[in-house]
Amino acid sequence: MKNFAEELTYWYLRFNGFFPLTNFVLHNQGLSSNQSADADLLAVRPKYVWEEIGGDHLDSKIFDHFSNNINIGVICEVKSGQRISLSDIPITREDRLNYALRRLGFFSEGGAEIHMKKLKSNKVIRGKFHEVGKILITEGACNHPGFICITLDQVEVFITERIRLYESAKGGAKHFFESDMLQYMIWKRQRNRRE
Repeated sequence: MKNFAEELTYWYLRFNGFFPLTNFVLHNQGLSSNQSADADLLAVRPKYVWEEIGGDHLDSKIFDHFSNNINIGVICEVKSGQRISLSDIPITREDRLNYALRRLGFFSEGGAEIHMKKLKSNKVIRGKFHEVGKILITEGACNHPGFICITLDQVEVFITERIRLYESAKGGAKHFFESDMLQYMIWKRQRNRRE
């Protein structure tokens, strides 16, 4: 992970049952640039995933866009700056979106190409056994119609609430989380409660 916003988003996805892959390199496919880029996070959530601690508390900001009991894949871009242009989002390019779809592994080569065309202009596409969506996490309000838009404040509120709801379990295990930021958030919650 490169920055705090991507790290917050990583834990947001993890606490919602996803298995995220960070900074997935989108190698240049030669369409309009000779530069490679990355998708901030790719994540998969199998339909039967379950976690004892927090498994019932999922964020509707994501799941209102998907069907129940289905495998989900997401391609997530995180922008912590105030101004966002769609040209700054690598997965708006067809070759890069196709590359990310192929990596998620839900589609064959030809199927990814077909679904990429649908996903380019839609926030979620539906298959028989899976759905794939594009999520855009931003500092401020976002209204890009081709993305599930969530703000960094909403991400932070969700994580903070999860820590509060499961303070004993999370607090007792805080040093096992591989994130200094998450360890700090758990510690701060415990400290504030004691004061």
